[in-house]
Amino acid sequence: MYPKLIFIFVLTCFITQVTLAQWQPTGLDLLPDSQRVASISIHNEAVVWGVSFYDKTTAPVPDTLIPYVFRTFDGGDEWDVLEITEAQGRICQDIYAMNDSVALITSNGLSSDGLRGVFKTIDGGKSWEEKYDGIAGGGMIHFFDDTSGIAIHERFYAFTFDGGETWDDGGSPIYNLPFNIGESVFYTAANNALAISGDTIWFGTTHGRMFRSSNRGLDWEIFSTPFEMENVIQSTAFRNESEGMIVSYARLFQDAITFDEHTVVALTFDGGETWEMADTLFNFKVSCVTGVPDTAHKFLGATNGLATISSEEGQTWQNFSFRPYNAVEFLTSELGWVGNSQTSEDNRAIMYKWEGVVSSTENIAATNIDLKVFPNPFVHSFNVEFSYFDFLKYRNDDLIIEVFDVVGKKILTQNILDQKTEITFSPVGDGLYIFTIKTQNQILSSGKILKSDKL
Repeated sequence: MYPKLIFIFVLTCFITQVTLAQWQPTGLDLLPDSQRVASISIHNEAVVWGVSFYDKTTAPVPDTLIPYVFRTFDGGDEWDVLEITEAQGRICQDIYAMNDSVALITSNGLSSDGLRGVFKTIDGGKSWEEKYDGIAGGGMIHFFDDTSGIAIHERFYAFTFDGGETWDDGGSPIYNLPFNIGESVFYTAANNALAISGDTIWFGTTHGRMFRSSNRGLDWEIFSTPFEMENVIQSTAFRNESEGMIVSYARLFQDAITFDEHTVVALTFDGGETWEMADTLFNFKVSCVTGVPDTAHKFLGATNGLATISSEEGQTWQNFSFRPYNAVEFLTSELGWVGNSQTSEDNRAIMYKWEGVVSSTENIAATNIDLKVFPNPFVHSFNVEFSYFDFLKYRNDDLIIEVFDVVGKKILTQNILDQKTEITFSPVGDGLYIFTIKTQNQILSSGKILKSDKL
């Protein structure tokens, strides 16, 4: 039996007018279209760094491709966005921020020629110097203090004890992890693949196994999970040295990764030694999870999906809004950042900032709501239809529906007075919209609707 546990996945909440959605866009129009934020690193409340690369990058990386680094030193009011020309022909996989001037990145040419390595800047990203050109420099990176750090890529890892100036990979096979044949690491955001708590680090593999080191990578243990030989571990999160979570919507089949339309979740309460499947099966894809500090058992995730809350006492499902996110991290229980998974004309921010309480169960319906929103897509109007008993339950609670566009602007508010209510939407242009159905005290449901005059 699990201890009382509440999982919070705020997966795409961008609608800032809704009480539970407090992501604020920052850094508008500073990155070119189709840039994916690959990893972020929060140094403190003011200083945040990140790296991005072209979302449609092929392997091997074209020689002309140049990755980007971005940095704020005032909490997101202003951003510096710079090309990393020294890493041309590679993508940047991960970043670790030492302070507002010093950061290190990993890079990978996605080729067999060994084009991987760690770069360091000491002037706020204006110039970079490659400090390590080994295989371990092509993946994840973390520092435990100002001098001691580790870089990990697949089964290879390397150490630094002088702030990243020099690296020691021990030479083959000393610093090689015992991977199975065909086993590798797969993730969409490196900072959400490597979980850290003090001197302990964890990451998962495509064979569903969990690797753990309790002494900064010097020694490693391997543990089975319910995903083993079934699901790829795509993201690993630990709130402390005991409570952790892994998620997956991917499988490894005949050396190729395939994707499901749902996400499975597994939990640990003993530091990753044993895992159990959660009573949670999301019908959308969750790619990144992170622990929320100083909260009771809370985790937060990011993807092109929705939101849900689940607890041991019973499952409750709460959807929030739609927005493409990648790479999420929280500094405190009320301050977090998430990156943009693909910049575009309609999705212009580099990063989104969260300020305030992540969520409150007082705002969440305690039971599943049986309602239909149809047709979807629609031309001029759609219907909201409650089940008979749910309408009786909530009809005296000032039921309303709110509709937002994908940049968070409220388009419509309408009272729901009948079991079946028609929502007229004709003056608004075609596109994707977000609806939220709520009472005075709680959000009952939300989701996506598509308006199209071409149906």
